[in-house]
Amino acid sequence: MPPERDDDPPQQMPAPLDAREAERLALIAQVRRGVHSKRQRQLVQQIAALTLAILKGTGR
Repeated sequence: MPPERDDDPPQQMPAPLDAREAERLALIAQVRRGVHSKRQRQLVQQIAALTLAILKGTGR
């Protein structure tokens, strides 16, 4: 493995998700997991919202 060089471009962090993108990804995940009940959908959406808030808070 070649040694790291100082002139290598820095790795870019992925762009932060906006709320609509986070919700879209949460809905896709729900469908893949077979989440059907209203309560389960609400919990997944709350988790997505909290995750988004945490990521925004850490600057990621």
